[in-house]
This record gives sequence, C-alpha cells and structure tokens, in this order.
Amino acid sequence: MAISIHGEYANPKKSPWGFEKYQSDLERRMMERLERDPHVVKWMKRHGITIPWIDGQKHQRRYVPDFLVEYENGRKALIEVKDPSRLDSKKESAGFPVACHGEEGAP
Repeated sequence: MAISIHGEYANPKKSPWGFEKYQSDLERRMMERLERDPHVVKWMKRHGITIPWIDGQKHQRRYVPDFLVEYENGRKALIEVKDPSRLDSKKESAGFPVACHGEEGAP
C-alpha cells in the first residue's frame, strides 16, 4: 500500500497554476509523469469538475477526479490515480477511469 504523503508540486510547466497539491506519493508521481509525457499539453488537479452519482444505497455522492489532462491531439481525459491494492470494483464498474501505478501498461 502506498504511503500517504501530502505536499505541493512547485512550478509545473504544463499546469496553468504555479503549483499543484498532491495527496499521495502516487499523485506526485503522476504529476511527474504528466510533465514528462510529450503527448500531454496541459494537466491540472484544480479543475473544478465534480460528478454527482448515486451509490447502491441510493445516496447521492460526489466524485472529483484527480486530474484533467489535455493531449496534443485535443483529446481530454479525467484520470483517477489509485494504488492497485485499493481498487474498489464497484466504483470501477461504474465507469470511473482509474490509473494504477505498478501495473504493466499503467500510466
């Protein structure tokens, strides 16, 4: 399981902000990866997107994706970063995009 490390990622070149906050080492590593990816033109954590959804007990919930990423071809993606050991199959089956570090082919 990943250790929860909070901090600020200073002076990202591909984010419109002067810094981005991360809530885990996985998020920090994803920021580094997005900065290095030549196909990524812009990314941000402070994107203001909230997706309402209803859980199995019919309670309204809110989902805030970890990242909004824009690629050079104009495509945009919402990315959720999770440790593979913490994946919730119910949430995954609801269609939420998940990027798992430590698995082959994962971002």
